[in-house]
Amino acid sequence: MNKFGTTTLPLAGWIANPQRPGESRTQRMQAIRQIVTNHGLDAVELTLDLNAIYPQVFDSRFYQSVAELQQTRGFLCTVHLPFLWVELASLNEQIREASIASLRQAIEVTRAVDVHTYVLHLWGFTTMQVLSQLQDSVQRELVTGVLMSQASRSLAALCEVVDPADLCVENLEDSLFELAVPIVEEHGTSICLDVGHLALQGGCALSFLDRHRDRIREVHLHDAIVPRTDEWQTARDHLALGQGNLDHEAFLEKLAEIGYEGPIILELNSEPDLVQSLQRLKSIM
Repeated sequence: MNKFGTTTLPLAGWIANPQRPGESRTQRMQAIRQIVTNHGLDAVELTLDLNAIYPQVFDSRFYQSVAELQQTRGFLCTVHLPFLWVELASLNEQIREASIASLRQAIEVTRAVDVHTYVLHLWGFTTMQVLSQLQDSVQRELVTGVLMSQASRSLAALCEVVDPADLCVENLEDSLFELAVPIVEEHGTSICLDVGHLALQGGCALSFLDRHRDRIREVHLHDAIVPRTDEWQTARDHLALGQGNLDHEAFLEKLAEIGYEGPIILELNSEPDLVQSLQRLKSIM
């Protein structure tokens, strides 16, 4: 049976107060309790950029508290590894090594938690920006090859501290994922399917499930607006279910068909969006 969950971001946001760490920790713990108790969800995804940005607030003691609550309430935990200002595919070796160190630190600080999966962005915003500037196809192919080589080295380093099967490479809002599939297969890691990201790339979630069904161990679910060629709408994702034009009913039916039983994490930005999404799920399940 699928385990639906969400992050603490719709309830507690991205901001903490390093001057009053106790209050920030309490607020985040309350958000976790709300997810499990008020909203009746089975899973919580921990956003580890919070640890990277506010290490003095979300430290090992905080995650020990999360682990104790997890043992009491019995919810599943997933971890989204840091991705802000992180570049695992960087050609600047110092940046790449620092990025690996940041992710390793995030993994270590959550060791007390029973983590089901670790979600990973294998490249960052800078990588996408660099490639977008390369108009010459030969040059782009050469640079992409080197970037993927760097990403592979980084993934190998992370597999030294996490079981590769628990490490889920996420498809992002760019077209690089298919180039990363051989890397995923080489290192034996898993996949996090982000439905909204895939839609913005023009991909079909049902076909993606068919192709990668044996590697998908986590799903990120949100709605997206994917404009037709004759429309002037702006493409957007991370919307509440029902605010976009994705067919979530068909997607959930396909998950059931292939026997997927892993976590489905609602990636949303506000509590009203979370409530709307849960209501939408009730109406279609």
